[in-house]
Parts: sequence; C-alpha cells; structure tokens
Amino acid sequence: MTLTSRVVAVARMVRAVTLGLALSMTLGFVAVQAFSSQYGDRGVTTVLIDSRSDDTMLTAAIARQESAGLRCSESPTLTDVILFQREQGAEVTVMTFDEAITASASRLGWIRRYCV
Repeated sequence: MTLTSRVVAVARMVRAVTLGLALSMTLGFVAVQAFSSQYGDRGVTTVLIDSRSDDTMLTAAIARQESAGLRCSESPTLTDVILFQREQGAEVTVMTFDEAITASASRLGWIRRYCV
C-alpha cells in the first residue's frame, strides 16, 4: 500500500464517521424535539368549576386542606396528604402517599391533588 492509498482510506473513514455522527445527531435532535412537544410545558390552564359539577367535593376537600395551611397542586410531590377520588363516586378522601399509589395502581380511582 502506498502513502496515497492510505491517505484515501483514512479520508474515507473520516468521511464515514462524520456522516454517521451527523445522522445520529440529527436523529437525536428530532427525538428530543418530539419528546419535548409531547411532554413539554403546556402553559397554565384555568379551570372554572360549576356549583352543579361533580368536582365540588374536590373543591371542598382542597379548601379544607388549604385552610389547614397546606398548598394543593396537580403536580406530583412526595407528601402524606393526597386527595384521592374513587372510580365510582364523587367523594374525595385524604390518603397517605403509599395508600394512594396502591389504590391508583389497583385502578380503584385516581389521585386528584397533592397537598404539601
């Protein structure tokens, strides 16, 4: 092998590695953008609750917790005060974090608020 053929072989290898990196970076960028658009910040949503709504029990439970000095939010937080709503009913109960996770995993209802 002559020096010229080695240079050509190295140039081809560098070109292939560069092309591979460019393609993987482009694919990674597209994947991150797709994830970000799906799960990114969607802004603030204001919910107005009608007095005839089923969520009045939730509103009352939130008011009780906030009057006790807690702040309730929809974002998951490690806390021992969870507002949980059973699948068949409007009643909202206060549970510990472990109880709420177990009940939610058993599909008995869903976690409505985390109060800290």
